[in-house]
Amino acid sequence: MTPAQKILERLEGVQGPTNGPWMGRCPAHRDRTASLRVTEKPDGRVIFHCHAGCGGADVVQALGLRFGDLKPAGCTTAGPSPIERSASESLRSVAHASLVCVTLCGDVARGKIVSEKQVALAISLAVEINGALAAAGLRPEVVPKDWGKERRARG
Repeated sequence: MTPAQKILERLEGVQGPTNGPWMGRCPAHRDRTASLRVTEKPDGRVIFHCHAGCGGADVVQALGLRFGDLKPAGCTTAGPSPIERSASESLRSVAHASLVCVTLCGDVARGKIVSEKQVALAISLAVEINGALAAAGLRPEVVPKDWGKERRARG
C-alpha cells in the first residue's frame, strides 16, 4: 500500500482524480467540508495542507500515522523541501494578515476608532510578511523593519 493510499483510506469525504491531488475532511479538526489537500509527489512522498490551518503534526497524529509513513520505503528525501515549508508558512501569514486588515478596514468604514494596539499588529504583520518574501527572494522588502516605530514610541 502506498503512502497516499494509507492516508486516503483514513480520510472522510475524499474527492479528486485517481492520481490526485485529493481533498478530504481534515481529521485534526471538526471539518464539515473537505479542507485537507493531499498531494503525491513524483518520488512517492505525500504532502498535505489543511486550509483551516491545522499543523502537519496534528494531522499526522489524528490519522494515527508517523511522518515516516508519508514516504515510500527507501525514499531518502527527508520531507517537504524548504521552499514548500516556507511557502506554506508565508501563505498562513498572508491569510492571517488579510483577516486583520479586513477587520480593521471594516471598523474604520463603520466609524469605529482603531486602537494603537490594532495598528501596531497590522504593522508587525506587514513587516513579517515582507521579511518572509524578501528572505524567499520573491520580491524586495517594501515595508522597512522600523516602519511605525516612531508612531509606537509616541503611543
